[in-house]
Amino acid sequence: MNAILSRAASAGAVNSSRVYVQYWQKGLEVLENSVNDAMQFAYNLTGEHTGEVFKQVEFCSKRMVDVMMDAINARAGRSNQYGEIVGRTRIAFEELTKSLLDDFNNGMMGSSRLKKDPVVSVVANQTNSPGGIQQVGVGDFSQNAFATNHQQLVDAIDAALTSPEFEALESNQQEGFRDIAEVVKDEANKVPPDAGRLKRWGSRLVEVAKEIGMKTASTTIASVLARIFAG
Repeated sequence: MNAILSRAASAGAVNSSRVYVQYWQKGLEVLENSVNDAMQFAYNLTGEHTGEVFKQVEFCSKRMVDVMMDAINARAGRSNQYGEIVGRTRIAFEELTKSLLDDFNNGMMGSSRLKKDPVVSVVANQTNSPGGIQQVGVGDFSQNAFATNHQQLVDAIDAALTSPEFEALESNQQEGFRDIAEVVKDEANKVPPDAGRLKRWGSRLVEVAKEIGMKTASTTIASVLARIFAG
């Protein structure tokens, strides 16, 4: 929202309806990525997509919609001259969430069957919760920055996998780090990558590297990712 507002300010259109239309459009993208992340996390953790697990993801998703709409309503203020757009935004958010949850309840994500990401034990052991995962970068994904830096990311991961730090690890730590590293490398080699997936798994890789004592790898990989997700 801040990025949209900043661009609108540069164009002298801070109070135009276009700002709220962009909140709607970008919000759908953010919401879909966030709900999918929640579903994937829940499925990775439990292997379930119905019953109590579904109810928890459903509750989480509805809270996402509420929090996003609270932010948009706060920006609109009491006068809310674009109330119709804001109202339609909530409807669009709720319809998207319902569709995603229906897929999840039936074991689907998009056009594919749900499957577990290769979350290995070292992730759970070292981070213990999603709140323990370090966020890489504070800005949006930059396609230009990715084009410039994606090979450096692959090279940094390859260097980490052959480093003395890696060789000094216990076998289960090596396996855990390697599994996550391969996910990040695979995503980095896609054109274009899934930005949300790259950031999520890149964050996990950095955090795990730090926790198991691969300080050089953690710093180097985090630096490259920060350039890709330029603030």
